[in-house]
Amino acid sequence: MKIAIIGAGPRGIAVADRLVARSEKEKVNVEIKMYDPYPIGGKVWNPMNKLNHSLITNTVVSQVSFFIDDSIENPGPIRQGPSFYEWIQQIAPEYLKGSSVGKTYLDKLDLKENDFAPRGLIGLYQQWFFENIRKQTGKNSSLAYEQTEIKAITPVNQQYKIDFSGTSEKFDFVFMALGYGENKYNDEERTFAEFAKRNKLSYFGPANPSETNLDDIPATQAVIIRGLGLTFFDYMIMLTENRGGKFVQDGEQLKYIASGREPIIFAGSRSGLPLHARGRNQKGPSEEYKPRFFTKNNLKNLKNHTGNLDYNSFFKLFDKEIQYKHYENLIKDPDYSNIIHKRTNRFLRELRRNPASNYEKIAEEYHMPKNQIWNWDRILNSAYKADLHQSFKNWYIKYLDFDIEDASKGNKDAPYAGAYDILRDIRNLIRDIFENQFFLPDDSEKFLTKFNAVNNFLSVGPPLIRIKQLRALVDCHIVNILGPEMKVENDPRNKSFFAKSQRLEMINAKSLIEARLPSVDNDLATQPLRLILNKYGWYHKTRYQKNQQQIILNAAQINPKTYQLIDRMGQVVPGIYSAGIPHEGVSWFTTIIPRPGVRTIIYKEAAIISKEIIDEIKKRTET
Repeated sequence: MKIAIIGAGPRGIAVADRLVARSEKEKVNVEIKMYDPYPIGGKVWNPMNKLNHSLITNTVVSQVSFFIDDSIENPGPIRQGPSFYEWIQQIAPEYLKGSSVGKTYLDKLDLKENDFAPRGLIGLYQQWFFENIRKQTGKNSSLAYEQTEIKAITPVNQQYKIDFSGTSEKFDFVFMALGYGENKYNDEERTFAEFAKRNKLSYFGPANPSETNLDDIPATQAVIIRGLGLTFFDYMIMLTENRGGKFVQDGEQLKYIASGREPIIFAGSRSGLPLHARGRNQKGPSEEYKPRFFTKNNLKNLKNHTGNLDYNSFFKLFDKEIQYKHYENLIKDPDYSNIIHKRTNRFLRELRRNPASNYEKIAEEYHMPKNQIWNWDRILNSAYKADLHQSFKNWYIKYLDFDIEDASKGNKDAPYAGAYDILRDIRNLIRDIFENQFFLPDDSEKFLTKFNAVNNFLSVGPPLIRIKQLRALVDCHIVNILGPEMKVENDPRNKSFFAKSQRLEMINAKSLIEARLPSVDNDLATQPLRLILNKYGWYHKTRYQKNQQQIILNAAQINPKTYQLIDRMGQVVPGIYSAGIPHEGVSWFTTIIPRPGVRTIIYKEAAIISKEIIDEIKKRTET
């Protein structure tokens, strides 16, 4: 049987690995072909992209591995192999010498286990892993790769004809891991782009930063960046360090030495705050926080008689877990060791007995420092609290200093960063709740809006070094952060873009960057394959309805238990499987890199999809 894998990123590679392993063990014949317009590893990790020498991963090297493990249910045959860090130490020095692009990363191998690697280096690890899979093929399996874009999929009898590079080929099964697609502009973006074209301005819409050419942005001129998420930090580095500037240590802080080629950056967002720094890593490759309150049993007990879970009850339990971890870390922190002296056990007992809504009052009664008393409004909306009559730059530097000091204490020990990091460790539990549809549609909508905002702000932040670099750039006025409620408009009178915020700032600039990736929106898709998938009704908006409640998601529908594609009529598309970013909202939190020993979703998907396909092949051949 012939299997096509569309997408050569981590998901495609993981599925290829499991198909080969299962087919060899179960003596099922498979011919696997993988397709992607980019090299193995896909667009994000492309080692041939020069910017991926300097743009870094968001996970420490010791917590990345492509070898599946027994934390996954029914994983298929398990192969032992090096984690990314072990590969860097043991294999990469020789392996990289074997290719011209590999040689350019030889000077990037001086990495410790808790460092963050250049993205291109993890792309090379994926290429090595793909070659390792091919070595496992035998009498029952073959694996090939072609760097080409798939233009169309057409059902033909019980197979699928795939069009690529002026030719086509038929397959029995297809797995798609399409990642972020290319979109046409939405109404607002189109207005900006047309205005820029008329007035010879520079507008950069939502895109992968490593594929964005910023050379047209002149030195010393203003540029507006809208967005303070992870994408912002890529653009920040591209416009500063990648233009010849240098970060140097100056006592306990970083200092930026400008090259003179930098523009002046004015950046902002709705909240006016960057994502929080990730705490300095203190965890082993597979080490996870074990929740005390937010447990499977406690969540099960919250279900009502219909088997559904109320969002407010869910959040209250999460709130208790994260706040308890915060205060537990706080009273162990050497800087605060004398807060409550011998009353530690009494304090923790009070917290265990009470709901999180009482924690602020309890903390005050025990004389906790004001800036260490957990307050959701202050955590999420600090920039709104800044004095309008004082320098926002000074307030911002103090805010960043606090974040840096806290995150430096580690992702196990820091009062705040240590609490934020537990979100990474309980994601599988949260994902199970969401994907098993324990929430009714109204509660699902609250989860996807309210909880996602909290999760992203607290736990998806950049490495600590990026926040230190941001502080240095703010200090020397190369980066200027605008206040909350940033809005950008066209300014026809001055033939420029115009930004303002709640702080009554007014900035004009000839360049505007949208610091975000393209949205998952089938209505805006421009790639030929996505247009075909839309045409057949295979990719479509997902609708959930129970009783009078309905939620519409701009995510393609799959069965989250099997990853089979479901068409617009609610029918399974036989032989086609899909996973990842196009289904965000049906699946949850899909943008991750495989981590060993923690039931990571990419391993889970690969195990399920490979078993589904191999089992179906066995059924067909038996009949």
